[in-house]
Amino acid sequence: MGRNTVAKRLRVQYDAEQDILYLLLTEQAQEAIAEETGNEVFVRFDPVTRDVVDVEFLDFAARLEAIFGPEMKYLGSEQPERLLMPHRE
Repeated sequence: MGRNTVAKRLRVQYDAEQDILYLLLTEQAQEAIAEETGNEVFVRFDPVTRDVVDVEFLDFAARLEAIFGPEMKYLGSEQPERLLMPHRE
């Protein structure tokens, strides 16, 4: 699978209640096996083809804060692809 093919199918979904960021690589939900790759990041893949179905990042808000500081906020409901960082003077 080429890089452009993945980019066309990649969707991002954020569950604010569970604080999980999903990178979805398939159009529809499908049966998959999950493996933790470390630090509460799970990769789910098709058991037959071994193609990646999605990647799940648990505790996403805490990850952003650890990397960028407490000012970084994720806009999960209206614009899941955007991050806001306050302007510093």
